[in-house]
Amino acid sequence: MNPAVPVFSFWAKDQGLSFFLAFLIITTIFVPMVTLSRFGRIGMGLMFALMLFSGAVATIRKTILMSLVIALTVLEFAADLLIEFKPSFGHWGWDTALKIAGLTILGVMTLRQTLRPGPVSVHRIMGGVAAYLLIGLTWAFGYKLLMEERPDAIHFQTFVGGIPTREPSRLIQFSFSTLTSVSYGDAYPVHRIARSLATAEALIGQLYPAILIATLVGMSLQSRSVEGTGTRRDVLSAATTEEKRREQVS
Repeated sequence: MNPAVPVFSFWAKDQGLSFFLAFLIITTIFVPMVTLSRFGRIGMGLMFALMLFSGAVATIRKTILMSLVIALTVLEFAADLLIEFKPSFGHWGWDTALKIAGLTILGVMTLRQTLRPGPVSVHRIMGGVAAYLLIGLTWAFGYKLLMEERPDAIHFQTFVGGIPTREPSRLIQFSFSTLTSVSYGDAYPVHRIARSLATAEALIGQLYPAILIATLVGMSLQSRSVEGTGTRRDVLSAATTEEKRREQVS
């Protein structure tokens, strides 16, 4: 097998970024609307694991790093199953920590696919949006991991019972409110670590769109410049050939 060719070619195409964005929208917006059953939560965990696995195999070329990512994926899904059937093991927070690691890897791989050399397409922009959603999800599970140790780290006007929970919809809402600097006043960080996390997320939420737009615009201008230079070279080459042919005839 050629190590330069991805195993799953779908992720190597720009269309994969749009598909991944649709998956994230369903996960972050529509899934928290409903209370998932046990099999529904297992299905979501399986989808997350498959997405991480396919993305890792498609983009990572180093065997050792790929093996580590695959091992992390297996451990993450196994932790979901274990906590689902044995909730008493959830107080250690290791399942949440594995989710944070998986989301971080997905974010890096998505940005890598978005910013790789080549013409900028609509799918590349979708990839940038997907990475933005991954940031919000990663911070949501980061808050969840903190609240598993300090339940009062974030104050909610309506107390969030059952934290730690397998459906952290309130923390997802708080994370994206912080990321977009939209505060409804119904929750605010109390613990010093929660405040630091919220500050970092708010800064990323302000800087990321500006940096991403500037980078994509620069890539687009560079691609057009290269295409224009290639066209001019072809025209000059054709003109030179025609001039030489006329000299030979004369």
